[in-house]
Amino acid sequence: METRQEPAVADNGDVISLELADVTGTHSVVANDIQPALPAGAVARAAANRFSLPENVPWALHNDQGAFLDDEVAIGDQVDSGAKLWVTPKTHLGG
Repeated sequence: METRQEPAVADNGDVISLELADVTGTHSVVANDIQPALPAGAVARAAANRFSLPENVPWALHNDQGAFLDDEVAIGDQVDSGAKLWVTPKTHLGG
């Protein structure tokens, strides 16, 4: 498993820290500089890019209880600093 640690940023309320992993657990990173106002979808796309996941796939984040985050809602409104999230492809069932 590849783990990368980002440089620490002071927690002054302007940023949050998240542990992000791909769905297989092969790659993970602790990002200490996430702006809490960013939509969760933007964080998912940035993490997928960092893990060199395919760009033509829509990505989402889910928490340790399996609940998907809302792409359009600010990440800081959905999780607390220190949360572990997984980047997973969005899938749609049926029509």
